[in-house]
Amino acid sequence: MKLSGLLFGGLIGAAATIYLSKKRPGAIAFASSAMSDLGTILVNKSVTKFIQSDWKDEAVTNAPKSSDDTAKKSAQSWEQIELLLNSDPALKQEVEKIKAESSSITH
Repeated sequence: MKLSGLLFGGLIGAAATIYLSKKRPGAIAFASSAMSDLGTILVNKSVTKFIQSDWKDEAVTNAPKSSDDTAKKSAQSWEQIELLLNSDPALKQEVEKIKAESSSITH
């Protein structure tokens, strides 16, 4: 939709509102009340549906689960990191410096 179409529709809607408010003053108040009631009903239905749904069970069911394979891969990753650190003395020194700084901050 083009912006000009949106603006033109807004102007037509405003003109129709002014026309109706002059011809039938209670119609605007009735329409406003009806839209407010509709909004309240929709919100209440949404909240009720959310509360009654089994979203907690679905979250637990769909959550990733760790396995022995995951622990094995994690151990292999740490071994690779250790080998990388041992192969580069400058990198190892930097890591030791960061570890010392972080332990002094937390204690």
